[in-house]
Amino acid sequence: MASDGSGQEEIPGEERRAFPSLQSYARQDRVTRAAYLLLEAKEASKEQLEFFETWLKVVFDEAVPVSSEGGAQLRVPTDAESFELSISGPKELMLRLANRFLEACKVPDLRMMQQLTQLEQELEEPDVALWCRIKRMGQKEEAVDAGFHIEHLLEWLVADIVVPKSEDQAALRNNAMSNRLVPHAYAASLLPCEPESSLTFDMETGSMKSSILSGLFIFKALGFAKPEDLGLTAITHVDAMKCHLVAQLGPRGLTRMGLRFLKPSSSLSQELASACNIGVEDVLEEVEAELRVQPYFVEYAAEKRGYTITVGYVL
Repeated sequence: MASDGSGQEEIPGEERRAFPSLQSYARQDRVTRAAYLLLEAKEASKEQLEFFETWLKVVFDEAVPVSSEGGAQLRVPTDAESFELSISGPKELMLRLANRFLEACKVPDLRMMQQLTQLEQELEEPDVALWCRIKRMGQKEEAVDAGFHIEHLLEWLVADIVVPKSEDQAALRNNAMSNRLVPHAYAASLLPCEPESSLTFDMETGSMKSSILSGLFIFKALGFAKPEDLGLTAITHVDAMKCHLVAQLGPRGLTRMGLRFLKPSSSLSQELASACNIGVEDVLEEVEAELRVQPYFVEYAAEKRGYTITVGYVL
């Protein structure tokens, strides 16, 4: 199955999933209701809705009962044009669910599933997260994606094998190594159409400000424009517990580069969006009210469509 809406294969027809009870406070129902708020507010297509509901039924609903607290995560940019939902669980179960999902979607090329299996054998990480991404909702170039995420230190020898080769990949590696950074998490799409991978680095270089500046220097070294003065001031004065650098790469090079601020002040997303002149959709207030949690992280990122602010909720 292609990840873009225009190239999707048909997803098997099945009964429409019942909307979760409005009276339920269970984590599963809160997260699901929040996702539906986004799908409805941004007028996701029928194909996107079917893809998401297949993932919910095959993966999310099966994994939630055995997923530990904090194992569910919802990521939403402030313009709400996309979102990503992930759930972690024991690797044996998650590998079975990943296979089952690919079978349900009739994906013919399983090379990324093979990569996941081989990585698990190599890294021996007890838990794996599976994610579903609905992109560019309500737009002509709509897209969907699904993949996996592993929290584990990754030697550069392994990273060089699993991340798509490109000039950007080599430049990222060189800049990260010069800053003594080693990937501590790896993620990738399970779909075969130009699958993207991502590497996450812990920017512990001393103070929060020095960590942020080190990350921004890597942004600049990889060709991203410096933020405007107001945005730069806001970014370099972020109040958070930690800073991570997240790089997403496809076969053609970098597709996204972000600074992730963990356990930030509750107003950080609004402050950064305002300083960087980035819009905030009203539906985010509804999502946060539904989830009943504060953002666990906020990301400032450079993407093809420009700079974005993304809010992450962990339940």
